[in-house]
Amino acid sequence: MYIIDGKSEITYTGRTAVVIGKFDGIHKGHQKLIREAVSDPSLKSVVFSFTMDSEKYLKDSGRILSREERRLKFESLGVDYLVEYELNEQTMKTEPEDFAREILRTRLHCKRLICGPDLSFGYKGRGNIELLRNLSSELDIEVTVIDKLQYKGEDISSTRIRAAIKEGRRTEAKEML
Repeated sequence: MYIIDGKSEITYTGRTAVVIGKFDGIHKGHQKLIREAVSDPSLKSVVFSFTMDSEKYLKDSGRILSREERRLKFESLGVDYLVEYELNEQTMKTEPEDFAREILRTRLHCKRLICGPDLSFGYKGRGNIELLRNLSSELDIEVTVIDKLQYKGEDISSTRIRAAIKEGRRTEAKEML
């Protein structure tokens, strides 16, 4: 697995399948997205996530996995490229359309974007699935939305896992991870 920063372009000249997220715990829902990205042998898989230093800008931050554990988990899932993007005052002002054109299409060579139904990106989180679908013809990107997985009737989420860990419900946390 190649690890690159968010400013670099993937050197691979073919197209890619990209998943976007915090991936702070790489729970079963995250794993489902990643497995979908690695399933097509004609596309290289890319996980677009954030540096650990970016936590202060993210809602519901708090590490479940260390940087090294996270990298090892991505590698074990067969990810070809891990992009660790730094959020800061400047990068947070990227307009969603610019993110889609410059980062997804130009730097990451995205052919297929795999995401959950609540994807948001770009300045103030204004980018969403509808915007990507509107840009899909221009950018030649297919958008695949995967429904969230549930555990005991509720969506699996990193927030829920952190709460289970904090409250000592380790078995529950492990089953969601």
